[in-house]
Amino acid sequence: MAEKSILGIDIRVCSVKVVELKKGSSGWKVLNWGMEEIPYDLADKHPDKEINQAKVLKQILAANSFSSKEAIVVVGGNDVISKPVSMPRLSPEEMNEAVKWKIKDDISYHVEDAIVDFVALGKISPSGESDYLVSSASRFTIENVLQVIKDAGLQINSIITMPFALKALCLEYLSPDSVIPIVYFGRSSINISFFKGERLVLNREIPVGGGDITKAMTAGLAFSEGRLELSFEEAEKIKREHGIPLDLETYPKLDKIPVAQLQAVVRPALEKIEDEFLRTIEYFKSQEGEILIQKILIMGGGSKTPNVLEFLSQRLGIPFERIENLSGLELAPGLTDKESFKFALPQLTAAIGAAMVFSSRTVNLLPLEIKDRKKILLKKYFKPVPIVSIIVIVLSLIYGLVYYLAYDAKRALESVDLKIAELKPRVARLEEVEKVMREEQGRRGIFKTIEFSRIEIPRVLEEISYNIPPSIMMESISFIEAKKEIRLSGISFDKGASSENVLSNFVLSLSNSPSFKKVELVNAVKNADFIYEALNFEISGVVGKRE
Repeated sequence: MAEKSILGIDIRVCSVKVVELKKGSSGWKVLNWGMEEIPYDLADKHPDKEINQAKVLKQILAANSFSSKEAIVVVGGNDVISKPVSMPRLSPEEMNEAVKWKIKDDISYHVEDAIVDFVALGKISPSGESDYLVSSASRFTIENVLQVIKDAGLQINSIITMPFALKALCLEYLSPDSVIPIVYFGRSSINISFFKGERLVLNREIPVGGGDITKAMTAGLAFSEGRLELSFEEAEKIKREHGIPLDLETYPKLDKIPVAQLQAVVRPALEKIEDEFLRTIEYFKSQEGEILIQKILIMGGGSKTPNVLEFLSQRLGIPFERIENLSGLELAPGLTDKESFKFALPQLTAAIGAAMVFSSRTVNLLPLEIKDRKKILLKKYFKPVPIVSIIVIVLSLIYGLVYYLAYDAKRALESVDLKIAELKPRVARLEEVEKVMREEQGRRGIFKTIEFSRIEIPRVLEEISYNIPPSIMMESISFIEAKKEIRLSGISFDKGASSENVLSNFVLSLSNSPSFKKVELVNAVKNADFIYEALNFEISGVVGKRE
């Protein structure tokens, strides 16, 4: 029987991407596709974001005449994780709960709100534990996806995470003898998955992306004729057409836009992305050893930005290879606008990978009440045997026992012994799970104490961003956890006000913030490397406790 077609859908941020694939004897065939954006300012607005996504999804399906109504959706974001874990071999019911407690320190939401699934990797450690690949997402995220798919008039097949979509897409690049990082460079985040062969070793979602570069370009640009501020749309257009200004001599001259200033405001965003890549690679090596990474595969809309891959390759010392062609992917003869599809391919890769897992054994983050609907219906409509039948059976057994008492007693004894032997391993496993649960509960108080004593770094960085004036460029921010101390260093420029006044106002602004105490200017030294008067400075302070 011929394979039916399937929809792969990516609605992770503010774009809606749909690809319809069908598997044939020669590989996957693209039957249809569509991609539309929704307003970027809806990214964190619920339910407005989901309402718009469902509306746009229906428009794409209607305009392109998709034939399939069954969809596989890929999810991602800070509340979605995928990681390998080692655990004792348990029953499916026991595993579902045990896995939640195993990953509870890796998720930002309550363990009872986690939707989890796992697949066995087949490897058994010397301690007798088995390796599993676990994925989790918050119930809030999954329910939003289900609502969008329902409102668009589609049927959900499964919900998967990014590593499974990336793996299905890049199987031809994976080798058991090497480690390959696969990166999806999106607008609001970057997803990195390290594969050794076909086995996922590490996955991380970095909360920065191409949108951060665009936002940086909207900062005020000062030049001899005054000050210029680009809109988000203008900055996005410059970024897409010309890329980031690495070399001022070769970068195109832009009307009324000082390229040198543009380079300066973009630099911190680029260095932040570079730092996140470095942190991820260093963490991977700390876990797996000094493994040589020969190249990094990259895809996503951010990978198309001119000069970005060159910047990352130079700074990390690792070549980046953009996924622009897939050898196992064939375009159907009736597919319209094939050139547009090829141009949009880096952005469509997550949706394509989602469709490619069709009929494969992979994680599925559908809630249990949907996945196990048949089991629930069976329990609901199952009717007990009538009491009369039970009485007849019991009387028959008693009658038989009269004649075969000795024989049946022997069989019963053997049966009891057999059941005891069967139950012993299960009892031992349950005792082990109970022990693990007690240990986890004992650590809750410790974790809670640690949690309340930690510096809330995202909150502190947000507070700094509110107070930092345009005339100051930050170079580093460091924290000393034990002392709750923060140190900031950067450069203050003479733009509209003297660099000393700019710096003084910045220190005063931080002092007035409820998030900081004892803010002091440690030093301020003149910097002669710039046209404008500039001061190198260092500020120290104490981070206030959260209320």
